[in-house]
Order: sequence, then structure tokens, then C-alpha cells
Amino acid sequence: MSLPAQFDAPQDGTDQTALPTFERALWARLESEATASAREAVFAHYLPYARAVAAQLYAGRHRDDVEFKDFLQLACIGLLESIDRFEPERGVKFETFCTPRIKGSVLAGITRLSDGQEQVSLQRRLRCERLTSLELEPEPESRGRPDDAFHTLASIAVGLAIGFLLDDTGLVEAQTAIPTPYGNAYQTIAWRQTRERLHSAVDRLAQRDQKIIRYHYFHGLGFEQIADILGLTKGRISQLHRAALLELRTHIGETQHLFNVS
Repeated sequence: MSLPAQFDAPQDGTDQTALPTFERALWARLESEATASAREAVFAHYLPYARAVAAQLYAGRHRDDVEFKDFLQLACIGLLESIDRFEPERGVKFETFCTPRIKGSVLAGITRLSDGQEQVSLQRRLRCERLTSLELEPEPESRGRPDDAFHTLASIAVGLAIGFLLDDTGLVEAQTAIPTPYGNAYQTIAWRQTRERLHSAVDRLAQRDQKIIRYHYFHGLGFEQIADILGLTKGRISQLHRAALLELRTHIGETQHLFNVS
């Protein structure tokens, strides 16, 4: 697989055509403000390029024991490091500057993940972050009830189920023709309808919450990385993640069928 034409980075590092006006504005804002929002705007702009590099490397892989999401996460790390080291005044295109760094981040990281145990640890960390997020304060309406523990467990279970839909279906990118996990006709219809409602619900979240959901579930970024991108604490990202899942649960309505696997 080759990078899309718009993502081809010159190999000589010498020239460079002036940055497009929009990109110049992004870098100028970052240089003048040095804020998290300015840095995140640059990151979001170049994220498709990092994804294209990750896809190119993934297509050329020699083993199948590492998921594409791991390639993408490592590419995002390389992208962030490149943004922090780039000096626009040197006249080098950012793609030229960041490409070897993104590839280096991916290849070095994949070497570690190929150990297997490291990959398990990475996935375990993401799951633990989600579970810890969902175990925060009980919902106000259930706090103090005799069955408070049951409601807390139910909330966690639903949150994890929604996370499963977001994580394993690529729903937030509106993919189509995604296979359903069960063969029952009712379940097939119910899951499809739930995915459709969930896709619509993600679009209705506040912009910051959308970013957290998309960065975490689609790009595989951990809460610490998202906190770095958005200029928040890891604990705050955990709180916002939980609130976003609760809002998604409200938007998609009935969720009992998510647990009916018989």
C-alpha cells in the first residue's frame, strides 16, 4: 500500500513549497498561543496523515499478532512528538519532518508488542482505564438506594457494552456492513439498530466528549495520551469518558438486548 498522493512526503528534505495558508495559520497559532487547544488543532489536522502512514506499515507487516489499532496508536505518539519538535521557520514541510519519526515510533513499538506480553499489557491498560472510569461516583438517581450496588454494576455493564460496540465495530467512523456478533435474527436487527442509534448519539455529544470517544475507541489512545492532547488531567479525562458513555446510553435507549446472548 502506498500513501495517498496528498500524503506523499518529499524524501530529500530540501525544499520546500510554502505551507498552505491553513497550515501556516495552524502553526502560527501554536507558536503565538502555545495552548493545548492550538496543539490539538495541529494534531487533528495531521491525524489522517499519521493514519495513512500506520496503514502503509500495517499492510507491509510480516506477522498478524499485532492489531492495526496498535499501529495507529504508535503513529499518534510519533505525530505528537513530531509536533513538539517541529520548527516551521526552517522551511521544511511537516510531512517530510514527521514521516521518519512516525515510522520509527511505529516500528520500534511493534518490535516490543510482538513479544506478545507487551501487547496484552497494552490492551489490559486500556480496559483497566475504562473500568476505573465507570467505577467512579454512583449515578445521582441510584445513590443511597438499597440496591445501589446492583445499579452501579448495571451501569458498569452497560458502559462496557457500549464501549465494546464503539471499540470493536469501528462505529464512530460510520463503517458499514459490519458483521454482527450473534446469529439470532432479533439480535441481528437489535444490534444494527443500536449501532445506528449509537452512531447518531456520538455526533450529538459535546465536541470535547466526541474527541475523547473518538481518540480512545477509534484511535486506541489511552487516557494519559488524550489528556496530553487536550491539556487536561488523566483523572478529568476519565470523568468525561464516563459521562460521555452515560449520555450515549441515554441517547440509544433500551440496552437490555446487549446482554441477551442465548
